[in-house]
Amino acid sequence: MASQDRDQKSGLFIVSYNVFKPGIAGGYNLHLQLSVYPPARQVSGRAIITQALQHPLVFENPVQGHYEEKSGDIELFLNGFRLPIDPGSPRVGDFHFDGHLKGGWQAENGSRARYAFLQAGHWIEEYGQEIQLSDEVRQTVKALNLR
Repeated sequence: MASQDRDQKSGLFIVSYNVFKPGIAGGYNLHLQLSVYPPARQVSGRAIITQALQHPLVFENPVQGHYEEKSGDIELFLNGFRLPIDPGSPRVGDFHFDGHLKGGWQAENGSRARYAFLQAGHWIEEYGQEIQLSDEVRQTVKALNLR
């Protein structure tokens, strides 16, 4: 049955999210810009992490992954690989994301994520981050009366 459901879905859509911990001034802010291909349950795009305080940070990485649908929610799994500087060297994974989107791609209240990224040779992990549709997508959904 699951393969029939997958075969019946078609199309490609774009979605973007802000992932952050509310009320934390200067915390990390992850922005995901994703293309979703439902027939294969594949996701690709880019992850941009910024931090305004302490040491300013901008981390940008292409990402790929997949998703699973469970009881109307989405489990999203992404990995990022920085491009090698030397063409002979292997690509190194330096970003991992696991997210639970309540209510599907709308990312309703209670949507949470965990992610980790490699910065200056050290892994930084963020847990319990809130996931929200980006302002642009939220305004488009409202303007088109899609809810």
